[in-house]
Amino acid sequence: MTQRVTQDDIMDILQAFGHSGFAQLELTLGSVRIAVNRASAAAVCSVDLLPGTTQIVAPLLGMFQAGPEPGAPAFVKPGTKVETDTTVGIIRVMQNLTVVKAGLCGTVVDVQVQDGQFVEFGQTLLRVSTESAAQGSDRPESDRANAP
Repeated sequence: MTQRVTQDDIMDILQAFGHSGFAQLELTLGSVRIAVNRASAAAVCSVDLLPGTTQIVAPLLGMFQAGPEPGAPAFVKPGTKVETDTTVGIIRVMQNLTVVKAGLCGTVVDVQVQDGQFVEFGQTLLRVSTESAAQGSDRPESDRANAP
């Protein structure tokens, strides 16, 4: 008799991975494949789909949290300007929280996932336009600080 892998089973596996010293894990249980690694959230983001647009992807699988706590306003929304260290979300695996940073400068074009949604490693969380950041970079720093 084949047993079904539940979401609780996956979360238990991820918790064990979170407490281990392993850099990555790939596991196949029947038709379920789990692949995670400890890559820096800020470093896991750069797939150009449209010229000047970059995806920010999930550095691991878990529940996406758009704000500082469940139900709170989102860190970013379309039109939000981001810097490399701007928090764009949190991935929750059991009691472990991984802060996802933008890792680049630009403007959020769209958010691909909802607060509380289960996300997979490498799944697109949001897209950022880097063109506006590049266009404004030739202005003096004092002008950029006062720009609308």
